[in-house]
Amino acid sequence: MRRLLTSLTVFAILVGTCVPAAANWVWRNGRWVYVDTTEPALPPPAEPPKEVEKPRAPIRPTPPPPEEPAEKPAPATKTEAPTARKAETPAAPSPNAPAPPAVEPAARSDPAEAGTAADARKTLASQPWWKRGWWSFGEKTPFEQAKADFAAGNYRLAAMKFKDAIKESPTAPHREEAMWMRASALFALKEYYQAYEQYEELITQYAGSPHYREALLKEIEIAELFLKGERRKIWGMPLMVRSDTEALEILRKVYEHQPAGELAASVVIRIADYHWAKSEWTEAEDYYDKYCREYPNGQAAREAEFKRAKCAIERCRGARYDTTCLQLAYDRLRQFQAKFPDVAEREGVTAVLEEVRNRQAQALYEIAARYHRAGQVLAAAFYAERLRERFPDSPWNAIATKFMAEKAVREEPGK
Repeated sequence: MRRLLTSLTVFAILVGTCVPAAANWVWRNGRWVYVDTTEPALPPPAEPPKEVEKPRAPIRPTPPPPEEPAEKPAPATKTEAPTARKAETPAAPSPNAPAPPAVEPAARSDPAEAGTAADARKTLASQPWWKRGWWSFGEKTPFEQAKADFAAGNYRLAAMKFKDAIKESPTAPHREEAMWMRASALFALKEYYQAYEQYEELITQYAGSPHYREALLKEIEIAELFLKGERRKIWGMPLMVRSDTEALEILRKVYEHQPAGELAASVVIRIADYHWAKSEWTEAEDYYDKYCREYPNGQAAREAEFKRAKCAIERCRGARYDTTCLQLAYDRLRQFQAKFPDVAEREGVTAVLEEVRNRQAQALYEIAARYHRAGQVLAAAFYAERLRERFPDSPWNAIATKFMAEKAVREEPGK
């Protein structure tokens, strides 16, 4: 246990020493000081010239004092005026003395070259080192590095760095552009669903972005790729099943973002056509009806109205005794025929209407026969009479009349 604690202590000391050094922090005057490596280095201070020492006079031995005469001479009466001191001039420097170091002017940075990159680096440098990301100790920000990788075609590395730039700050000025470029990189890598998620994040967070419409178009393109057979990838591996469900969900999202725009109309008709091709009549009828109600003047309104009626007919093929959908189809076909007579004639709407009427008559005949088999003669007679009133020219009317007559004869007493 002591060895473990000792090892952890030594490791913490090493990390605590290396991290500040890697982050340009130095220990000065009893505290940590951050050194910004992006600023130009200051020139060393100029040293003052060294004073040249004057040569000293050789030391001579002091002569002995002279012997005093017996009689002292009289002091001179004349006094000498004090001589004025000569002005001391600085000694000339020796030719062998070292010259003072020359002071070079500090390098001046061009503000045009600094640009936004220098501003971003200064902003990062102003923060404490423990609040800065691991990328902030380099020369470029993650957004600048990602743009360089994107321009070089390194889309996977660019997508990773754009992701770091997006997480860097929710209010960063380049965050919106980073989202757009990351989605473009993922689209180039054929990571279509991840690209859709990034486009969706851009659309949701930046509704006024200049890339808003482009992002919606890209989502529609991704949905079309899925409908054409592209597979969604997970961890770089495509799934075995088709991605039609994801495609329809993407198209619905586009409609929710702009329910009144031109893209929404194309999305609704595309979903309806998909269900029509899959013979999913109920879903197709719902989306064709949605298009007719919300975009009555759309480019595909005529086609949508005709296919909506056809979906109602196809949907009633399995319901032998329900005539509601058949009546709805009949009404819609009559409306289409009155609104677009030329197209109705070309599409053979008159023959379709006759088919619908025969199917309605057949449904009433089967209802009458079912009640008669069950012993409910009055109910059978009611539906047979209704058949004769509504469809007098239908062949099922003659069959129903003959059927009811035979049944009545069989049930007469004594027969």
